Amino acid sequence: MVKKLTLMRHGEAETGIGCQGDFNRAITGNGIIKLQRLNLVLKQKEAKFDLLLKSPALRTMQTAQLISENLLVDEEIIEDAIYESSVDNLLEIVQFVPNRFENILLVGHNPGISALLVYLVGDFNISLLPGMMAVINFDLPNWNMISRGSGSLIEVLQ
Repeated sequence: MVKKLTLMRHGEAETGIGCQGDFNRAITGNGIIKLQRLNLVLKQKEAKFDLLLKSPALRTMQTAQLISENLLVDEEIIEDAIYESSVDNLLEIVQFVPNRFENILLVGHNPGISALLVYLVGDFNISLLPGMMAVINFDLPNWNMISRGSGSLIEVLQ
């Protein structure tokens, strides 16, 4: 059974000041346009997700809404721990996903989201820019089995 994890960095966001300012940063007009274009690509691919995990920060909430518009998403969860998370925390979040979910979209932040991508696929030349997503396949039956280098990068979209 193949598990699929799509890691996405939130869209281009406004500049924020301080911690509270960072949490409430909104997507820019340019960021919205890019996410709408990516949404059209996903619609053409007939993308669907069993589970959408997202940080509670405004820009990730907006990104998740724009990217999943008119796509089939079975369940959405706001996961507080995704905000300002380390690779270890993000890995743990994914490893604890119930195995009934086979195709997950995780919308988060750098540096954690790109660092998790590098960790999972073993390629150190990848960094997600705002609004980019990377699709990773795991030839594993359970999410708790994913580990360093256990994923295969299928595609990067922006």
